[in-house]
Amino acid sequence: MNSYRQLSWYAVILLVALRFSVGWHFYMEGASKVRDGKFSSIGFLQAAKGPLAGQFQALIPDQDGSIRLDRDKMAQVIGDYVAQASTYYGFENKQEADKLANKAIDQIDSIYAQWSKDIQDFKNSRKRIASLEKDPKRTEIASLRTQKESVESDWKALVRPALGAVDKTTRGLETQLHQLAGGSKPPLAFRLPGESAVSTRWVDKFIPIFDMSVGILLILGLLTPLAGFAGGLFLLSVVLTQFPGSLGATPTYYQAIEMFACFFLAAADAGRYWGLDFLPWTWWKNRKIGGWETD
Repeated sequence: MNSYRQLSWYAVILLVALRFSVGWHFYMEGASKVRDGKFSSIGFLQAAKGPLAGQFQALIPDQDGSIRLDRDKMAQVIGDYVAQASTYYGFENKQEADKLANKAIDQIDSIYAQWSKDIQDFKNSRKRIASLEKDPKRTEIASLRTQKESVESDWKALVRPALGAVDKTTRGLETQLHQLAGGSKPPLAFRLPGESAVSTRWVDKFIPIFDMSVGILLILGLLTPLAGFAGGLFLLSVVLTQFPGSLGATPTYYQAIEMFACFFLAAADAGRYWGLDFLPWTWWKNRKIGGWETD
């Protein structure tokens, strides 16, 4: 390891300031998500552009609404979930659980009735998108690709409120069944068919904690190479959701700049300067010099 004395004090101060500012930004981003309690990555992932858009959007359960906007499918999913929950929680009398299931289905029926016109327009637009995707010219000509993406964007916006209401209903059912069990076990997650373990449900819980953890480590200068590298990879994933040069991609200049700052902090082992990483670094330097050298 090189001695920090090879950097001027001015450079050290700027390096520490960079570590603090990036760490503070990460911490505040995570803290605000925790305080708000409503963080959702769905809109962000749904807006992904470029060759990796499909992989990011695959994290969204039922992203096209084909299950949640189908009454028979949702009734079946809710019934299966309540049956699974009854076994999981060990309900001796399933009548109360069945009542909650019927109540949830009635609420979803009301949602369908309230948003019936938008749901029908959505289904018509989905058919139009399917026909556009069959035409190879739509993906080769920029103006036609723009038309397709515009239709798709309008299509998804039509049912966003309805899907949000359906999700709220299923979350409520999840909570009610857990309360019915007396909180004796951890809540059983309501999952849609095809939903993987790594989905927006997991992402929404992980990201706030991740942001705060990276922020705290950078501020303290503890495990800085690990924190900086992890933060840089996370920002790289943000940049890739709006793949540079892709049609309709939102510029990610700020995220790219902070990404390189994170990688730089990791490479420079910036926690050695006025940070807790200074302690093991000092021990290692003294050992290498011979102060604590052992055979």
